[in-house]
Amino acid sequence: MRTLPTLLLSLGALLLSSSASAEAPTVSLGVRALLRGGNYAMAGAGGQLRLRPFQRVGVDLYADSLFGRWETVRRTDVEVGGTLQYDLLHTDRFSLHPLLGACALLAFADDQDRSGTTANDIWFGVRAGVGVAVQLGDRVTLQAQVQALLYLGHDFNSQRWILGADDSLSVTPMGQGVLAINYGL
Repeated sequence: MRTLPTLLLSLGALLLSSSASAEAPTVSLGVRALLRGGNYAMAGAGGQLRLRPFQRVGVDLYADSLFGRWETVRRTDVEVGGTLQYDLLHTDRFSLHPLLGACALLAFADDQDRSGTTANDIWFGVRAGVGVAVQLGDRVTLQAQVQALLYLGHDFNSQRWILGADDSLSVTPMGQGVLAINYGL
């Protein structure tokens, strides 16, 4: 029973004693542009809070809005999530990092041929990928990532005069590219 408090205190001491990166700001705000592909293509933009709690560890917390079309259906996705990154290669101005993350997504569909026909759902996703970050100045970082995504949710279907979400859950694979510019606070 005393092992858990000892472990938590040791972990806390380790976190407090670790230094943040001397090259990159420890807290940054950024804007992002995204391209996503899978069963349909989407493009979007968003914002992120980038944290560097340790020299080689990065955390991105983001909110994005994506738009796309599938046949006559207009799709809008609003996503919030986060990724954890570890710099494998790290210099004063450049880092290469794998990333893992999770998200929640609100998906909205509107069928243009069937006026007023809409459907929506909540999807949950996981992602893995690779990214690079380039320090452009004392406070500015350019970031690019390629990610593979898996979403769990209900697929949308459009039949005759009805647009709806399927009754059963399905897993949807997708890929996406992200380009972000961050400003250190």
